[in-house]
Amino acid sequence: MWPQRDIIIEMMPENFKKEFPNTLLIIDGTEIKIQRPSSMTRQSQCYSDYKSCNTLKGLVGIEPRGGVTFASMLFSGGISDKDLTRQSGLLETLRDLIAEGKINVGDGVMADKGFRIEEEVENLGLHLNIPPFACSTGQMTNAEIKATEKIARHRVHVERAIARIKAFKILTL
Repeated sequence: MWPQRDIIIEMMPENFKKEFPNTLLIIDGTEIKIQRPSSMTRQSQCYSDYKSCNTLKGLVGIEPRGGVTFASMLFSGGISDKDLTRQSGLLETLRDLIAEGKINVGDGVMADKGFRIEEEVENLGLHLNIPPFACSTGQMTNAEIKATEKIARHRVHVERAIARIKAFKILTL
């Protein structure tokens, strides 16, 4: 269920509205630990290097106040964030929302830097807000550090929403 754009913006927390006034969606992947499959092929597909165990992975999107607006089906834990985004149906959903006028070209999506989906999001006419990457020297400028902190302050809400989904067993196997 996706609220109208002006309702999302009207209900947006003031700090969020000041720093990211047109960002209507915050996304993150989440993993759920599963039993180790008996098939070696399935074990390798479901193995998550990040969690060091077998998992299933899904994509969750929230609006700036924390309401869940997108939840994908689950995929094998070894899937990359980019492939998860492509296969989850999120890009098609965003395309449909633009066509319906629920979001506008130029609006933003916020994600962690693991989501290397700049091209896919920009092809829809949207803006991707992700933390900057360190340059080849490994040092970030003060502006890049501030941008990373600013995005992290707001991204924490999607992680809290995912924690609630897991704690209240909204999503179970």
